[in-house]
Amino acid sequence: MASLQSCDKDFSEVGGDIIGDNNLNIDTYQVQNITAYTQPYGALSTKNLPNVPFGSIDNGEFGRTNSSFVTQVLSASTSFDLMKSNAVIDSVYVYIPYYSQYDKVEDEVTYYKLQNVTGDGSFKLEVYENGYYLNNVNPGTGKDISYFSDSAAQFEQYKKETLLNDSNDIKQNSDFSFTKKNIIIYKRDDKGNIIYDEKTNKPTEQERLAPGVWLDLNKDYFKKFVTNKDLFKDQSQFKNFFRGLYFKATGNGSTGTLGLLNIAQGKMVIKYHQEIEETNSEGEKIKKTQRVSLTLPFTKDAIADSGSSFDSHINVSLTTTEGNSRNQQGDKVNGDPLLYIKGSEGNVAVIDLFSANNFEELQALKDKEYLINDAILTVHVDQTSMNKNQIPQRLYLYNYDNGTPVSDFLNDNSANADYTKLVYGGIHQEANEENNIKGNFYKFRITEYIRALLRNKELKSPKLAIAATFNYNDVLLNTVTKGINSKLKTEIPNTPENVTYVPTLSAMYPMGTVVYGTNTSSDKKMTLQIFYTKTKN
Repeated sequence: MASLQSCDKDFSEVGGDIIGDNNLNIDTYQVQNITAYTQPYGALSTKNLPNVPFGSIDNGEFGRTNSSFVTQVLSASTSFDLMKSNAVIDSVYVYIPYYSQYDKVEDEVTYYKLQNVTGDGSFKLEVYENGYYLNNVNPGTGKDISYFSDSAAQFEQYKKETLLNDSNDIKQNSDFSFTKKNIIIYKRDDKGNIIYDEKTNKPTEQERLAPGVWLDLNKDYFKKFVTNKDLFKDQSQFKNFFRGLYFKATGNGSTGTLGLLNIAQGKMVIKYHQEIEETNSEGEKIKKTQRVSLTLPFTKDAIADSGSSFDSHINVSLTTTEGNSRNQQGDKVNGDPLLYIKGSEGNVAVIDLFSANNFEELQALKDKEYLINDAILTVHVDQTSMNKNQIPQRLYLYNYDNGTPVSDFLNDNSANADYTKLVYGGIHQEANEENNIKGNFYKFRITEYIRALLRNKELKSPKLAIAATFNYNDVLLNTVTKGINSKLKTEIPNTPENVTYVPTLSAMYPMGTVVYGTNTSSDKKMTLQIFYTKTKN
């Protein structure tokens, strides 16, 4: 055993407080029977993810990851009521916000801190009309239809030919990146010209939007909405006529970037003008130009305050990998020296505690009846495999056998400005050589989990697993607390039951990292330390 002094620095880094008195000693026990291995899980259902990953990035050992998506565009039964046959499309754009926090204002420009964006490069973005009909239910069986992460080729085959984001601004297509600046929409007059302030001679602002995907689409392509508007009284007819948008992300020679989109607030906006006839106060018929802004949301939540009624929607996240995906099965018996953890159709690191020799070590710990103060699982990043700009901010530790979160996660309400679940952990600790701070590791506090194992009358220990994920936001946390998991295309053999789902947290994070496992002589091998109190002799 090691003394508390030798471990105090590592322990304090996760914020622990140990309470004792003059008659007590605090010691640590390092678990010996721990085996960790890489477990690939393949394609998984990515239908209607609450957040959508998007971008293309060189992901180190995992090759280049491309994350695209398809989304339906919804029309209420009254959306096209105002549109007349003489309507002229002025502009069409899409907007999908990122997750961000206000940062500062410089030169009248508002800047934000982007959340859940990895990499500082760019990628090639292409937007097409989706040609594959998305249906929630199989008409033949009445059962829900799943759409999986490996379906990119299917949507590629059926996409329409016209490139919609054909702006001369390469930042909207061949050189797309995540901007930190706000988006400004200006007021326009009846002729569509920007209105300028008479005193300042500056454009008059109508609305400021937080940073997000903003793309001007080919307005001529959407003339077909005018000529076919009579079909759109029925929402299902509209979704069949216009089957949504396909956002395709690929590399452009840059190292790339990838981020999380708030798809629930995504929308397509069509601005048009038309000639209408009105009666003036003298009873005369006069012609007038009417300008209309029509908003079609990507989900029924996007403009929920509008009073319009929208039916169900579908979006699908699609992942392709160029290069080695590192999805080889690990050594379940001896464990792996390195663990390859990747989201989307990737891998988790499975951790088998205490099961060898018929749970002999677990029984020995039960017999000692220790008063457990803390239990800390530590995993170190393999720096030779991963560039620091590609390392996930967060990893997620959960019960692999049944897919549920551990009690330490559920019971932790700690938070600061940047992170929630601070005590539970899973946060990447960066190294700082100048200040002599060790780093490039993740720590998980699983104190309640270990206490429960020792209290349990049965001699058993469910396997744990580590998955890759973005830093938690409210939507990501809701997927855990509400028990939302993503269905696997092919189940994984496992005891006591086969694994058929993985956390949706991982489904939304198509990137990965490499950490040290248990079958290695490195001083960075995975460890589980138990801190306990005992009475002095």
